[in-house]
Amino acid sequence: MRKIKTKPKRLDGKQKLLVFTSQMTNDIRAYCRDKGIESESELIRQAVAYYLEREYEEKTLELSALKDVRNNIHQLKDMMSVLFSYIDLMHFNILAYHPELDEQVKEAATSSAKFRLDKFFTLFQRRLRDDPPLFEKLLHKYVSGALDG
Repeated sequence: MRKIKTKPKRLDGKQKLLVFTSQMTNDIRAYCRDKGIESESELIRQAVAYYLEREYEEKTLELSALKDVRNNIHQLKDMMSVLFSYIDLMHFNILAYHPELDEQVKEAATSSAKFRLDKFFTLFQRRLRDDPPLFEKLLHKYVSGALDG
């Protein structure tokens, strides 16, 4: 009598009962036949493994993205801290080296300061507008979707 070789069974878990429609059964059989999958059970095991693995990969990507966001926030926080420190020191310097004005010249000084501030801000806007590398970088981030997060 000749022995038939059988593959070792990998089924060591609890059986699950799944009910399919006749169309689903036909689709599963056709898919298994086309893809060379030995049984419907193997297809279901592969599908569950794929689904769980995909979910794991998505979570890993989400965690990685959150880590990047956190690092960017820390970098922005550090930059803001440096700017605040600079502005605070600059303000102290202005107060230390420029005494308060007499009442007679305060109104004219305020008017002059407002005019100079508007002029400065217009120059600042023009400088930003004429800075191609900054806008090319922003445009690249917008087109590539990097701004969407």
